[in-house]
Amino acid sequence: MWPFKKMQLAGSEKFPAVIETLRDDLRTHRFPAEADRLEKVLEGVWTTSNELYGELSVALRTIRRERRDLPADIAAEVRRLIKSIDRICRRR
Repeated sequence: MWPFKKMQLAGSEKFPAVIETLRDDLRTHRFPAEADRLEKVLEGVWTTSNELYGELSVALRTIRRERRDLPADIAAEVRRLIKSIDRICRRR
């Protein structure tokens, strides 16, 4: 038996609330630029859900690359969301 708990990925129906929670956590931990980056993606008008997921993926990967000083729980959430987006987009 694998000793680690399986990571639960977010489904497409849960994404807006999950991203809003991450945005709020970033703001609470004094990462306003990163929170604003996610806010802009959420406020955008997208023609397809794949376009939205693509923009979220770019924003999350940029945050992960540029902010190596994120708290461990936020960094884990960013990784989890990237994996979720990859999984959702593969199914389409």
